[in-house]
Amino acid sequence: MTSRTAVLAHAARLARHAPSILNTQPWQWHIGRHTAELRPDTTRSLPNLDPGHHLMLLSCGAALHHATVAIQAQGRQVTVERGTDPLARLTLGPPDTPRHTDLAAAITHRRTDRRAFGSQTPGDEIIADLRKAVAAQGLHLRPVRPDELPLLAAATSRAASDAAHRPGLRAEVATWTDRPTEYGDGIPTATTATATQRRVPMRDFAPGSGGGFSVSAAASDIGARYVVLHSDDPDDWLRAGAALSALLLTATVRGVACSPMSELVEAPWPRSILTTLIGTTGHPYLVVRLGYPVDDGPPPAAPRRPETETTHYGFTDASPHPSPAPILDV
Repeated sequence: MTSRTAVLAHAARLARHAPSILNTQPWQWHIGRHTAELRPDTTRSLPNLDPGHHLMLLSCGAALHHATVAIQAQGRQVTVERGTDPLARLTLGPPDTPRHTDLAAAITHRRTDRRAFGSQTPGDEIIADLRKAVAAQGLHLRPVRPDELPLLAAATSRAASDAAHRPGLRAEVATWTDRPTEYGDGIPTATTATATQRRVPMRDFAPGSGGGFSVSAAASDIGARYVVLHSDDPDDWLRAGAALSALLLTATVRGVACSPMSELVEAPWPRSILTTLIGTTGHPYLVVRLGYPVDDGPPPAAPRRPETETTHYGFTDASPHPSPAPILDV
């Protein structure tokens, strides 16, 4: 394995830790001597929860950002070309001063934390850092004000009602919950939320729940803050995934726990409520819950697929280039 290939292989290896919808890890890397191509793994799609493959693309965008951070932290320049087939191509450039080493170090420590948060609230300085990280990916971050939490809870309740009436959705969520360890994917029991009531309901991944929602209560999860990722472009789910990755890694560096809430964008009605909440002509992509857990220590890591399933070598670098897109800072 050449040194260039080793850089790309390391990046793909770290990208396996990216967040993904129901921890499906729906991506494939094809590694050549100078480039790495990112393609979706459509065999891991969710036809009931994500029929348009939007959240699959968002997941792939998070993996793309993870890989880019890993390359830059190794002291290499990298060009990112985004397209549709492949979704993206990373091309190594010359050596450079290592960048974003703190974000790269956070990749294996980041967790989706569904536990109840205590009374301490992430401050405005942290929100400003997260907003800057998201803006570098071309998206916007809108904090939800305390007086807007009832509207956010209403959107989540609407999502719960929609999910209960969508044929096959609850069974699909259950299929990806508490899977055998050797699968290396899905939502394990140890990372699910407890039955603690929340001001804003959350999807319950506990075995037997079928992906139902917790009941909201005004006095619980009191220190949680909520932010909405949004953009002027309604269809740039890949870039939204990169913005999510930037937010989560930055939050991890700052010691803030996070849990993305995709259920609010999985159906038109809840998403329309979010559009009303952000109060702009923008399009919401995801809600992220931020805070500091009551429990000490991080939650367990979610399982990861073997590298042999997600990364393929011997790519010839001969396929057509993706459609070019603006190169943004990570």
